[in-house]
Amino acid sequence: MVYTVSYVVVGGNKKYPSGMMNQHERPVVGNHVQLGGTVFEITEVKRMLPPSDDFEFLHVTVKPLAEDKETSG
Repeated sequence: MVYTVSYVVVGGNKKYPSGMMNQHERPVVGNHVQLGGTVFEITEVKRMLPPSDDFEFLHVTVKPLAEDKETSG
């Protein structure tokens, strides 16, 4: 299965642009993903279209881990 994933950062922060990529593993809430030089936590995964053959289009919302550490300390 190939997943075309649209990654969007919570709050639409201009510091972290959104992006799209193809990948072979389905994103899972709570997992971490590196986009550019930043590590993000996946907070939401939504199917945008029904799966077709070996393809699925997903919308994934993420939040940067570094901001959580800065605000919690």
